[in-house]
Amino acid sequence: MSESDILVVGAGAKAAALAAKVHTINTLGLGEISMTVIEKTEPAASWLGRNGMTSGEEPLAIPPVKDVGFPYQSSRQFGQVGDEIDAALLPFTWQRFAMERHEYATWVNSGSPSVMHRDYGRYLGWVLERATEGVSIYDGRVTEVALAEGHESWQAEVAERGRAEDPESHRGRVLVLTGPGVHRHFPHDPEVESRVFHCDSRREELARVPEGEPVEIAIIGGGESALSALVFLRALRPQARLTVYTPTLPLSRGESFLENRVFADPDNVDWEHLDVETRRDFVKHCDRGVFDASVLERIADDDHLSFVCGRAMHVSLAADGEAALLEFDSPSEGERSQRYDYVVNCTGFDLLRQLRGLFPDAVRDEVEEQCGPLWDSPPKTEVPIGRGLELEGVRPRLHIPGLGGLRQGPGFANLGSLGLLANRVLQPLLSELGVHFAGISETIEDKSLLLD
Repeated sequence: MSESDILVVGAGAKAAALAAKVHTINTLGLGEISMTVIEKTEPAASWLGRNGMTSGEEPLAIPPVKDVGFPYQSSRQFGQVGDEIDAALLPFTWQRFAMERHEYATWVNSGSPSVMHRDYGRYLGWVLERATEGVSIYDGRVTEVALAEGHESWQAEVAERGRAEDPESHRGRVLVLTGPGVHRHFPHDPEVESRVFHCDSRREELARVPEGEPVEIAIIGGGESALSALVFLRALRPQARLTVYTPTLPLSRGESFLENRVFADPDNVDWEHLDVETRRDFVKHCDRGVFDASVLERIADDDHLSFVCGRAMHVSLAADGEAALLEFDSPSEGERSQRYDYVVNCTGFDLLRQLRGLFPDAVRDEVEEQCGPLWDSPPKTEVPIGRGLELEGVRPRLHIPGLGGLRQGPGFANLGSLGLLANRVLQPLLSELGVHFAGISETIEDKSLLLD
């Protein structure tokens, strides 16, 4: 049994940001925080290209200088000492990482081009190796998360890698769930399962697609998951014909100063008080429903690729049993169906579905009793995520930063504001531990400060 202040599931970008900030606060003597990270595969597994569908060769959608400390405005959460914290984070920057690899000058002189997912994954692993003060990382798969005796902490049962029996137990004052979650459910008949892949399918699964044959593959989705599938499948099976189904016309990501500012610090536009439709529309057009422009350039002359504007509804097995039948609703032709050899569900990830799998029935009931209906809410229901990126009302606190995009700011669901994310999660914990910084405040009352 290990006990810590923060128990984190998943050793990815969000865990790296938290680890760097915890290490810094402890090293500076500002507090004494303990953090445990549980990782079932390897640190930065979603980025390195050895797990799931991503090849690791996709370009990163943001510049890597938006690293684990960005936007380096900790004074807004921690008062005067925030500048000291940000300065102490400089050894964890992307620039420091690139300099140690003797790649920084080349990168800058080349115009600071986009880096690959694999490069960013190596950076995150580098951060986690160095953020050691108060931080422990355990290899293992979380099999169940329950409330510890007295309901004052969370307890995770962890099966060590390659060993299912005798799981270890780890407790945390607060729980932070990171990672993409599991794929969203897409309606399909059981008998067609072998012809349906998902955005988290492993690479060896996709190897079932015949090599050297002109197979027909449908990709369902209009965001980064669909684009990753497209890039990976094109490299894996060059002769395949790929058709991407998107509910709206495909859009490319265009980043302006204002958009980037909203991702970096949503308080700049008073995000929490915007109406939900305005927030939803921003996320849709600047994050979830867009393709990366640099990747679109790479596939611009691909004559084996097409896009269909329509909403995919269901996949069944073709009458001859030799293909999948995709049913979709087209704006011009209404409901129709199309035959494909394989279908890839890239409609996104579901963090709540992952939680449902980890929580016993009693814990799910307890969570809903505290925060209201959650598990069976309609897909577009706004999840009650508080300013600390926690499920509002749930005690002990359950932080799910990946669900904070709509309620708290779009950068929390991706890499747009990792440093701010860590501050938001740590702020209430530091207060509970009796750590009080001069000038610390939950929110900035004088909004004019946000416009300087």
